Amino acid sequence: VTSPAKSIRQEQDSAFLRINDTPVYFQEDWNTGIGGGLWSTGLAFARYLEHHSQHALSSLDALNDHEKKLSLLELGSGNGFLAICMLALCKDIWNEFVVTDVESHLDLIETTLNANPHLVGDTNVTVMQHLWGEFHPSTDSYSCSIQNEVNNGTFKFDVIIGSDVAYRQELYDPLISSLKQFSHAKTVCLIGVTMNDTRPQFFHKLREAGFRYERLADWLLEPEYRGNTFGIFVIQQKVSTWQ
Repeated sequence: VTSPAKSIRQEQDSAFLRINDTPVYFQEDWNTGIGGGLWSTGLAFARYLEHHSQHALSSLDALNDHEKKLSLLELGSGNGFLAICMLALCKDIWNEFVVTDVESHLDLIETTLNANPHLVGDTNVTVMQHLWGEFHPSTDSYSCSIQNEVNNGTFKFDVIIGSDVAYRQELYDPLISSLKQFSHAKTVCLIGVTMNDTRPQFFHKLREAGFRYERLADWLLEPEYRGNTFGIFVIQQKVSTWQ
């Protein structure tokens, strides 16, 4: 029996896209639910990484000051597409790489990761459930695994990514709660939104929670994603290095 991961590689004559000259293999499947599809903002995000990889890499360099590896968290990953795009951008700079969603989507994420072993390599990738805004203190004071630290909200990530995660108003508060819980003073959050779905209230709540935000310039996005329809926002507790 052919595994889903092998099927992705065999059914495609070429990579879905290339980032930093590295192929990314992906096959969307809406039959598995909303997590299996590729939403427009996710593709806009990926095209930014594909066509402006040096811009993204230079901003990551500014984050780590060339002294240490970085940690990354993806919220609401769905099928793992953005996660593998970030691994294609730079797979060797991550000391922790955590991909999260609801439990029913974790198999989709694993399938996408397994289809791209050349991207995962030796990176310490953790796939796990995280429900936004929910943190559960560990009863094991001796356990310091990354899963425990995410579950109890004590791990602070350098980079947090997400796409189409603020599409309903009832999601704003729990999403912002997770952004705040997992951020330190220099954390950069890259959040892609569809402007028709994400109301101004989301950005008001970000400011109230102590965040600043800026939108990536239109020239960094493909023409079909420019204007007022889509936006990739850099959210940070202080002035961002992503200009």
